[in-house]
Order: sequence, then structure tokens, then C-alpha cells
Amino acid sequence: MKSNAGAKMKREKKLDTVAVPCHVGMIMDGNRRWANKHLLPRAAGHRAGAKNVVPVVDWAFTCGAKIVTLYVFSTENAGRTEDEVNALIDLIRDQAKPMAEKLFEIGARVRYAGDRTYFPQDVQDIMNDVESHNTDPDAPLVNMAMNYSGRSEIVRACVLAAESGEITQESIERNLYTAGLPDPDMIIRTGGEKRLSNFLLYQAAYSELFFTDTLWPDFDAKELSYMFDEYSHRTRRFGKS
Repeated sequence: MKSNAGAKMKREKKLDTVAVPCHVGMIMDGNRRWANKHLLPRAAGHRAGAKNVVPVVDWAFTCGAKIVTLYVFSTENAGRTEDEVNALIDLIRDQAKPMAEKLFEIGARVRYAGDRTYFPQDVQDIMNDVESHNTDPDAPLVNMAMNYSGRSEIVRACVLAAESGEITQESIERNLYTAGLPDPDMIIRTGGEKRLSNFLLYQAAYSELFFTDTLWPDFDAKELSYMFDEYSHRTRRFGKS
């Protein structure tokens, strides 16, 4: 897999706004309801959702964002029916590399956040292979949360911080899955629900939250642009005024 360095030229186009979020978190909800709406099996909804990732991420980067963290598979997803869980894992197995190739083509790099040991070894190998192609630290980052739990992440970070003999805010943040990344400036949830559902709980302390009834497979660049424009007109005080 090779990244396309020339794709960086696409980053020249940005929204005509005062501020663009650097780090955007996305809770991609509504795949199953999209499938029901179209009288399709659930797996078809998840495939449609996967197909929508690259266009939305590409537009976020074109507008000026530098990091997009996607809630791909939560620890709670593992509690769904065996058939649906297996279908989700099969989708990851089939789509991780092709999706990464498309993201490399638009000049992005990819990494994964979460406890990947849950997945079969071949899926872990795919993740490791994708990450090995992240050769440009300045490239926009797609951070995929896989078997991710915000609560478990905080517990894990605290345990690792304690093992180091130093429990401070800094030592905890060094042991988060997002270590080295800025906190998300905004978090978007599609599908009509208005909650974080265990996503980036530590990091979202001052994130601007955006909710839409649009189901993830139907979420597009136009709606994302509206959200970015609204973000640019919000005043972020971080509790200081």
C-alpha cells in the first residue's frame, strides 16, 4: 500500500469561515435503521456506512481538519447477536485494507484506537499492516476506534499511570489511546440520538457537540459543511469566562 503525496494539493480548498476544527470525532450511527428503511438486511446497512467513510473524511480534510476519529466498533457492539457481530468483523476484515488504500490516495494516514486483541489474529494483522504504512507524520490522520470504550480507556490509562509511579493528569493523558493528539474540537453524531455512548469520554470535556437525524449512510459533505460553519461561529471559552 502506498500513499499519494500529491493528494496534499487537495487541502488548499477550505471553508470561508473564521475557525475550522482541527480534530473531529464522528459517531457513525444509523446503519441498521438505514437498512430497515430500505428493506435490506442489517449487513447491507453496515456496508453502506463503510462506503460513506472516505467521502466524508475526504471533505473534512479538504475543509481544513487534520484529524478525524471514527467510532467504528464499540465494546458494546460485541454484545449484539452473534450473526451481526460476525458480519461486522467480516466487514472489517474485507474493507480495512481497501478503505485504507483510498484514504492513502487522498493523502491521509490511518491508525487504530482500542483493544484490538478482541479481534481474530488475521484482523489484528491487517490493522498492523495498515498502520505500518503511516510514513508521513504531517499527513491528516484517520483514527479508527475499534473495540473501543471510553470508560475502559480511562481505567487502562490510570492503571498504566499508577504502574509508572505517577498519577497526574499528564501521566494519564500519556496513556490514553489518543496520546499525542489534541482533544476533539467537535464531535458529530448521526442517526438522531443525542449522547456520546462511551466515545472519547475523557477527551470530550470541552468538545462542541453536533447531532443530526440524518442516518450515517446519508450523511454528506453538504451537511458536514453546515456543521463546520456553525462551529466557526461558536465561542469556545473552556470554562474561563
